[in-house]
Amino acid sequence: MRIAVTGRPGIGKTTVCMKVYDALKDRIKISGFITREVRSGGRRIGFKLVNLSDGSEEWLAKVGEGKVKVGKYAVFVESLESFLENINLDCDLLIVDEVGPMELKTRKFVEFMKDAKRLDRILVTVHYKSKHWLVEEIKRDFRVYVLDEMNRNKIAEEIVEELG
Repeated sequence: MRIAVTGRPGIGKTTVCMKVYDALKDRIKISGFITREVRSGGRRIGFKLVNLSDGSEEWLAKVGEGKVKVGKYAVFVESLESFLENINLDCDLLIVDEVGPMELKTRKFVEFMKDAKRLDRILVTVHYKSKHWLVEEIKRDFRVYVLDEMNRNKIAEEIVEELG
């Protein structure tokens, strides 16, 4: 089962991924990563990637200047590329949070996702406004859930049932 979760920023896409991970981690081999917000003084200052296999973290983006930018964030392309080298596609379930504008700044991520899309069981989050060809392909080929305040808990339970 190939599943994509989308919805507006802050709606709970990462939370759904973590609920699925927590429910299934003792039953099947899960690999992949989540992207978590980093806050300081109540403001979001960036994003870190968290490897679900070993807990290691790497900066994806921070507020500030940089060679590659998405909005107010400098994207650390080299960090993302080296981080991906430690994501094992030999697993029962791959979780990728997120396929979005920052991640799509590197060809290595796009190549990673081309390989990942071939897996039998994969859960990805996708940026809800993205028109990138890869996101469009995922939306076409995967079962897509659109999260809102009313359905996000129920959807997490449904995904656990489908992937478990």
